[in-house]
Amino acid sequence: MRAEYVIGEAATNLRRNVLLVLGAILAVFVSLFMTYMALVVNEVARNSAERWQEGISIIAWLDDADLADHTLVTNEVSGWDEVKRAVYVGKAEAWQEFQTMFADNPALVETVDPASMPASVRVELANNENHQAIVSRLASIPLVDEVDQASEAVEDTLEASRLLNTGGIVLGVALGLSAVVMISNTVRMAIYARREEIGIMKLVGASNWFVRTPFLLEGLIEGLVGAGLAVLAGWFGYRWFIANLDLGIIDTDVPQSFLVSRGLVVLAFGAFAGAVGSLVGLRRYLQESK
Repeated sequence: MRAEYVIGEAATNLRRNVLLVLGAILAVFVSLFMTYMALVVNEVARNSAERWQEGISIIAWLDDADLADHTLVTNEVSGWDEVKRAVYVGKAEAWQEFQTMFADNPALVETVDPASMPASVRVELANNENHQAIVSRLASIPLVDEVDQASEAVEDTLEASRLLNTGGIVLGVALGLSAVVMISNTVRMAIYARREEIGIMKLVGASNWFVRTPFLLEGLIEGLVGAGLAVLAGWFGYRWFIANLDLGIIDTDVPQSFLVSRGLVVLAFGAFAGAVGSLVGLRRYLQESK
């Protein structure tokens, strides 16, 4: 089978049904764009959560007592059986850490007074089941101003991210199914428009695959074009919008490798959806023509 024939026939089919083809491409684009962006947003939330946590589950913020009193508190907490590790972070260390963490956001750093950075004791538990008991004990210490449950905040963020990611993917899959239906209808219309030509080809001995391949290629092209536009729009949406958002403690940086790998997955799914749509269209036509 000559490649020129297959490509030429597929191009002819695409030109004959421009509106249906555009509708199918748009359906693929919308579904895969939502899926791609859901994956990106989930990665942003996951990276931020890991950045915040860093093994610390509880942070006890201390008042402005002297270093000796702070050391006594740290030593006391370190001696508790439920505590795996307790680390003291003074004002100067907290300021340096803040500058490092938000080095890519100088506007935020400039708004913070170094003297306002509180000292803290950061606690990693040996067993997270003792979490609430340790929070209560820390809160009862006179030199402790406030206790933050970092692990709880991180879990809340991750849970919200998981829900958003799941919702985006479920909606994307639902729209993807509609894209498959659109592609199958487009292919079926193309077959119907050329039914007499196909009948003659069958009479002179053309094989089923010789007849079907151009229509399969048509669906594959529609799926790939829609997926390619989705990845392109998602890429620029992230670079121009999400990456430039000033969200304070939210780290919007996503590795290039993640964008590329998920983009390839989206392209592969688009091609798969196009091929499935073509096969469904061919099958429906063959059933109707019996």
